[in-house]
Amino acid sequence: MFPLKPHPISQRISSRAFLIGVLAVFTVILTVTLHSASFAITNPDSAMNQTVYGQELIAQVPTSEQPSPSAPSDIPTADTALLFQNDRYAVRVFREGNKAYINIYDRENKTLTLKKIPVSITRAKNPQKDPIKYVAAINNQKYIVVINPLGASELTILKGETVVYRQGSNQVEVAQKVPGISDQTVPVNPTLAVVRTIFINYAKLTIFALMFSMAIRWRFEDVIWLGQQPSLLLRSLVSVFIAVPLLGALTMLIPGLTVAQHIGIWAMITCPGAPMIPFKSLQAGGNAKFVASLQFTVCILAIISIPLTALILAQFSPNEAWLSPQEIAKQIFFAQVLPMGIGVLLAQYAPKLAEDLVEPVTKIAKLMLLLVVILLLAVTLEKVLNAGFWAYLAMAFLSIASLACGHFLGGPQPETQTVLAYATATRNGGLAILLVSLNFPNLDYIKGGIIDSLITYALIAAFVSIPYTIWRKRTRVAN
Repeated sequence: MFPLKPHPISQRISSRAFLIGVLAVFTVILTVTLHSASFAITNPDSAMNQTVYGQELIAQVPTSEQPSPSAPSDIPTADTALLFQNDRYAVRVFREGNKAYINIYDRENKTLTLKKIPVSITRAKNPQKDPIKYVAAINNQKYIVVINPLGASELTILKGETVVYRQGSNQVEVAQKVPGISDQTVPVNPTLAVVRTIFINYAKLTIFALMFSMAIRWRFEDVIWLGQQPSLLLRSLVSVFIAVPLLGALTMLIPGLTVAQHIGIWAMITCPGAPMIPFKSLQAGGNAKFVASLQFTVCILAIISIPLTALILAQFSPNEAWLSPQEIAKQIFFAQVLPMGIGVLLAQYAPKLAEDLVEPVTKIAKLMLLLVVILLLAVTLEKVLNAGFWAYLAMAFLSIASLACGHFLGGPQPETQTVLAYATATRNGGLAILLVSLNFPNLDYIKGGIIDSLITYALIAAFVSIPYTIWRKRTRVAN
């Protein structure tokens, strides 16, 4: 007997049914996620608002041992230059009028050690790498607070010339540039500000072009291919969205990471779906339909997974100051989902035009990406080389473990193993940089350090994948 071929109409109906099902599930999950985020933001007892209570504790003398639950949750932070906590003290440096002051709250004894004491400021000679120092003196005691661009803070208490207390902290909740307190030693150059704005917009355009150039090669039957491989689909989603954050949580146990490196690693593992994954996968012999379907699925689900991960991180690490999940979802939609959707629609309904555009659009997108990489390396190479042993160890461990995880979950077929390994280990550095640049409103003083950490991670991940790529290409030739 001859095998029956599925009728084209039934194929089209099943494809549409699959797409409608995905959109329905997507809508339900997005609604639940944003509702949960809104609840966490408005709930005064949630961990996301612990920062606000920390500010209240050190902004005024408490009337009782604990802050009142009915206290206002919108204490302004515009004039707060620095807010952090260590094991014993909470410290706030702020501006009132034209002067800088410090409050220090003793968390152990629940007393205000210092309240609105003037501080002298030693500004950073190089704001990109040197620390700022604040000193308050009362009688024969000195309180010295230091913060550097990587987010490492320290409180030192001197009695005479004797150090009676010294402890560093990575629990930085606010580290922003406040005029007259933590701004740069020279006025901000308006030309540099314009250049920075142009670069951010250029980075957005580059991500848009890369996603479009990638998706213009795919049709509906390509992007829904994984829907017909349920086991591979499940293993892929576990590898990309669950395994990597779990490995990242283990990485955070490695000592010696700064706040900037901490956030940089989290931002990278939060952003899957790097635009270069399809090109790398196909060059290494990956399954073309798996490449298209996995990349499309990951990028669509990222609009849910990234805000959800941000929400979870905010619950456990309120000092990391993520923006609201709604804003992040909007940014991801315009940076990834929209250009990818346009590309697929063009390939489906105007295939001749799409075929003519593939080569020039791909060349332009790669050239734009190359320019971004060159500019970033020119600005950050020194900091990348000085990231430190523990940062290199954490990022290399995470990259190797992610590659291994994707490879083993990719199944017995070499062409799916390679694709899932790349998709798991290669994160979307451009999207992570974009999100960091637009978010973290209370940590702008250490934003440069976070972006340096993102670039360091991307370079280490690329370096680590070289031996794997050589091995997969040799295996492909041997087979």
